[in-house]
Amino acid sequence: MPADEKDSAATNRLLDLLRSQQTGKSTTEGNASGTVDANTSQDKPDAPPKKKATSPSVSSSIVPESIVDEVPEVEEKSASSSSDEIRAKLGKLTAKKAKTPPPEEPAKDEVIEPEPVPQGVAADLMDTPEKMEAEPQEEPEKATPSDADIDLGEKPQLIDPTYFQTHQDVPQPNKVIDLLYEFSNWAFGVRKKITFQCTTESIRVLKSVSAGNRNIVESMDVYPLPYEIDDKKITHRDDLLAHILDTFDAKLWKKDTMFRMYSSFIETHTKIFKAPPVKGKEIADLITWTAKKNLPFSSDNINIDHMVLDSEKGELKKNIIIGVGNNETITFMSDLFKKRKFDLQNVTTVPFIDWETYKHCYPDRLRGCIAIVHMNQNDTTITMVKSGRMEFTREMAVGVKDYHKALIQRVMVGNDAVNITDEMATDYLMRYGIPVDTEQDIPETGISLYKIHIFLRPIVERMTSEINRSLDYFKKQVADVECQEIYLTGPGAAIPNLVEVFATQLERTTEHLNPLRQGDFEFSDQFELDHQLIPIFATNFGLALKSSAGINLLPPARKQHFQYKVFNKLSIFLTVILLPIYLLLGYFSYMEESVLEESVDNMNRQWQKLSEQSQEYFIMLDDLEFLGHYWGFLENDDINSENQIKLLKLISSEIPDNIKVTSLVFRPASSKEAGSVIKQAAHVDRIALSGIVNAHAGIADIQLTNFIMRLESLNMFTSIDREGSPSSDDSRLLFTLKIGIGVN
Repeated sequence: MPADEKDSAATNRLLDLLRSQQTGKSTTEGNASGTVDANTSQDKPDAPPKKKATSPSVSSSIVPESIVDEVPEVEEKSASSSSDEIRAKLGKLTAKKAKTPPPEEPAKDEVIEPEPVPQGVAADLMDTPEKMEAEPQEEPEKATPSDADIDLGEKPQLIDPTYFQTHQDVPQPNKVIDLLYEFSNWAFGVRKKITFQCTTESIRVLKSVSAGNRNIVESMDVYPLPYEIDDKKITHRDDLLAHILDTFDAKLWKKDTMFRMYSSFIETHTKIFKAPPVKGKEIADLITWTAKKNLPFSSDNINIDHMVLDSEKGELKKNIIIGVGNNETITFMSDLFKKRKFDLQNVTTVPFIDWETYKHCYPDRLRGCIAIVHMNQNDTTITMVKSGRMEFTREMAVGVKDYHKALIQRVMVGNDAVNITDEMATDYLMRYGIPVDTEQDIPETGISLYKIHIFLRPIVERMTSEINRSLDYFKKQVADVECQEIYLTGPGAAIPNLVEVFATQLERTTEHLNPLRQGDFEFSDQFELDHQLIPIFATNFGLALKSSAGINLLPPARKQHFQYKVFNKLSIFLTVILLPIYLLLGYFSYMEESVLEESVDNMNRQWQKLSEQSQEYFIMLDDLEFLGHYWGFLENDDINSENQIKLLKLISSEIPDNIKVTSLVFRPASSKEAGSVIKQAAHVDRIALSGIVNAHAGIADIQLTNFIMRLESLNMFTSIDREGSPSSDDSRLLFTLKIGIGVN
């Protein structure tokens, strides 16, 4: 017998036992849950009706500690109140709400009316046995439910939006930092983000556009399986994913779009182990050996990625997180994107996404120990985090499908039976979740929420028991550590009231894992956000965070393509910026060269027109300028000697006939004080020119002054100092000129 049928049978036996304690005999006509046995007779009960009992205190177990004493019997037209009596004795599943008023007892003379036969939709869904059709029951009509009851059924208690508010300490966006993030997003190709979450029942797609350090959510789309479009029905997940990709703009691959995915069909596994202080090949071999150990799939063709965490204070060993994925399934998904010119950039594991989401969104809660419970459709993953480091992960074979299957039953509504179909179970689970107000009925069918409550109870207890087992195991592995908080995420976290039920059953603070807490995502005013979808899209939000790229199970060749993408863009950026500058500089250089060549040609034409003596003069000017700039040559230097000869020729060409030169001595520069260093500004070679002027004293000074002026006009000397006096016979003028060599 399947496990769920065993649980149902055990519940039926327990309810029969309680009924027999009340009535004094065993009964098989039904039970409080409303389930109908195929062999059960539909005859009227013989037991006299009783007045409804006061509800006892809430019990954490399905078996109450004590049975409430029977109240005096009151004559009743129908025995349909037996389920209410048992409901009162069993108590409610969840914890009492604060300041809840005690249930009112009916008056002594009040008669408990039977449950009404559902009308409308419920009547169409009923499956009434033949005996009941042959012997119809006459029951008085119950009063029409009030508007408040109808509103409660149409608008049940869903997820509280305050769970997903932005943390109050999140700083306001900074324009400068946003500009840097914009450049980073362009460089790494993440200006537009599209994340995929593929499960057995649907594909969920989250689209967002980066705005600095934040993301503007454009859409949150769910594509259920099977998916109907026009006259076509898509039943396979790969065909549905291909259809979704075909609906995207083909130019997205040019617009820096980041595609990331988590798929339950890709075989992945997460491992955490403590590594000794080794490096190089030893640590690589240790990671490979650990990754291949006890895998739930073949280790022949796998992709491995890891992350090394900092060790705790005073501990030499380091935590290493390993992600392992089946290369065959990953390559298939990557090729599916590549055929449509899209690049899948990241494939990772659920524990790593949950851990990175918690670290990023709860930086103020990284002390102590917490557990992240991720409820998927077919399984549940528990990730233990201690002081911000992932320490332990475990998977359980229980998920949302078990809650869903628990509701697919045949339920008694009054004297009729209603089959809860697959669609109805999905609707009830997401509308009412774990019902809190079990006194109400579902308006469409009249099914009591208490019965929904009873159906889901075994699954809740099974899951909380498994979570407690994981917490106890981790406590034994890590001494002196107690799990303080539990964060619920994944599609199962969207079940209303499940967080509150877990908080009561696990006796620990339990809340939703909030991916919006740090303000990374914004929604426009036109976007109608359904907060019940946030846990369902939690994996999509986690994939859109920058930190979720730490474990990437794509093949190494594909990862290198994205790792060096920033360098490719940087080269493109430099080429776009530097190439125009280079072309402009080349153009200006060409223009300047043309001007210089034209100037040289012009000067050459003028040079050819000069006489030979003029050319020799200008050549000597250049040589003297060269000599003036490069002082300090040795006296036997060829250049110095040649220029001295040229200088003698120049001076001799300017000496008039009435002046006779008696001495011309080249004196190199020297300091006035012996042994002192000659400064460059004072380093000037000089010529001591001595001679006589053959003229009368009256005109000798005039002729000498004219000679000095002619030397100065050459612009070849820095200074000319005159020394001299007339001779004794008063017919000649003796003089000495100290001439500084250099262009003035």
